[in-house]
Amino acid sequence: MTVDSRQSNLRTSTVDGEPSTVGSPVNEYTRREEIFWTLVTVFILMTAEVVTIVRLVRAKGPMVRDPEAIQALQNAETAKADFAKARCTSLAKKLGDEVGIFKKRADSAEKEAKDAAAKARPPKKGEVEYTIPWAPAASVLKQAKALRAAECRRQSEEAVSSANAASGWKAVEAAAALSEGGDDKAQQATAKQLLVIFKADKDLTSIALHADAAGKALEEKRVAADEGAKHLIQASGETCARAGIRCDAKGVPEGMFPMRWAMAVGIAVALAALVISYLSVRSASMRRAKLLVALRRFANTPEAGLQAAAIVRLAAHHNGGEPGMVMGAALGGVLAALFAPTDNPNVFIADLFVAGSMGGLLVGLGGQWLFRTVMGVKKWRDRSKELGDIEKPTIPVALVLGGVTPGLEKQFLRYFEALPIGDASMVVQKLAAQAEEQILAAADAAAQQQLMQQQQMQQMQQQQQQQMAGGWGQPQR
Repeated sequence: MTVDSRQSNLRTSTVDGEPSTVGSPVNEYTRREEIFWTLVTVFILMTAEVVTIVRLVRAKGPMVRDPEAIQALQNAETAKADFAKARCTSLAKKLGDEVGIFKKRADSAEKEAKDAAAKARPPKKGEVEYTIPWAPAASVLKQAKALRAAECRRQSEEAVSSANAASGWKAVEAAAALSEGGDDKAQQATAKQLLVIFKADKDLTSIALHADAAGKALEEKRVAADEGAKHLIQASGETCARAGIRCDAKGVPEGMFPMRWAMAVGIAVALAALVISYLSVRSASMRRAKLLVALRRFANTPEAGLQAAAIVRLAAHHNGGEPGMVMGAALGGVLAALFAPTDNPNVFIADLFVAGSMGGLLVGLGGQWLFRTVMGVKKWRDRSKELGDIEKPTIPVALVLGGVTPGLEKQFLRYFEALPIGDASMVVQKLAAQAEEQILAAADAAAQQQLMQQQQMQQMQQQQQQQMAGGWGQPQR
């Protein structure tokens, strides 16, 4: 067999004895890497979205202060402030002091009048008329009216009940209802009415004690309300509304997106990235199929190198699809949802999920570009063989790859892709021819070496036979 005939046999790829011009289905032009990464992205996307949905659905609002407890504290503080502003305790004590002075002055005036009546000649009999000093009576009337104006009775009874102080408060109300009077006669009438009122209630210290107890009770209520307002409760739609926080029915704070819209937008971003990735894979596969199927008609022509040249160039292109976008959107969204705090009413988990999905998409796209840049042409030989196994060109791709020095793939592809398609075809044929010659030369060298080994074995066997024959022909001594 001549070298030319052997080269012709090496260059002709057949399937079941027929040249491979029928081709394969279009979907076979999808690289195994593209299928692998598509399946990986679908798995990651589904897992991430399920985790995200569970997280967002089960999200709870922050722990907030109970609006009812806050309102109770405000009411207690207001009541305490109003009571302190009214000075009920001091007014009650002042009234008791003034009533004591008023009674003493009235008793003194009555006694003087009786003594004067007894010394008169003839002595006066019957009820003695006497004049009560107006100044102490006016002071009593002023304090009684001040207590009524400050509503000290109502405030004290709302704070704490006291049965002992009821009669004293009635006396204060009756005294405050009197008029101050105009002339001396009216003033004396008012003074005598005051004397009658406060003689019926001999002890006014009860209202002072009541006012003092009310002040202490209001302080205790304020302290208790302050402790209650410090306790945190789980936020809900009602508590958020009372606290002035925008949130959903479960109490989760809302920002730009409500929870349902955020879930829809975030998942839609990831699904859109998946659709784009699928269309990119399909486009790359169709582009390979369209180009290679069109070149099959050159399989048995002088331009047969066009098929192998196209395969070499297509293998140098990166994969179709955008798996980085899909995984970035999915992982960005799930990480944002998982690590977004819900105990801060100023942090919106729904908005962070949308931002994480969109930001992750961009980060994933950048990571994908970086990965492809780092990988470079490391997969070029495997991709070329994969396409060669599918298309089976007249010039085997394995021969072309054998003509490229390992480690210089990048330089070769830079030179090869800059050539016109016709020149690239010639380069492919030359590389294949060189590889064939090397293979055939190696085969010839191996055959010659094997032939020499066989000849050496034959010579050794002949020598052994001669030695054995010579030994048998010698006479015995």
